[in-house]
Amino acid sequence: MEITSFVLGMLTIVAVIILTVIVVGMVKINKLEKQKQNLYQLCISIEGDLRRLIEETHRDISDVENTIVQRIDEIDRETHREIDQTRSYIDSRIDKVVASGTLKNGKQQLNG
Repeated sequence: MEITSFVLGMLTIVAVIILTVIVVGMVKINKLEKQKQNLYQLCISIEGDLRRLIEETHRDISDVENTIVQRIDEIDRETHREIDQTRSYIDSRIDKVVASGTLKNGKQQLNG
């Protein structure tokens, strides 16, 4: 009877230890599962933020590019306008010089 009681007591202690290990293991598994889920949600959130930042950066780059192109076009138009005005002014001056030179030559020929 003593040996049977001793064996049953030892089996009970082993069973309690096994149950305790199983319960602790299940608790740890549940905690790890929750951490995994939280990390997964965090990754999804970070990915969304990165995508949004990339899109905003792309949009900003496009805006800057458009602004630069518009400014270059504006400067190009202004430059062409100023060149045309300068050519027009030079042409009118040349025409005046040619016209006055022709008149002087014409007067000299008449007088001469």
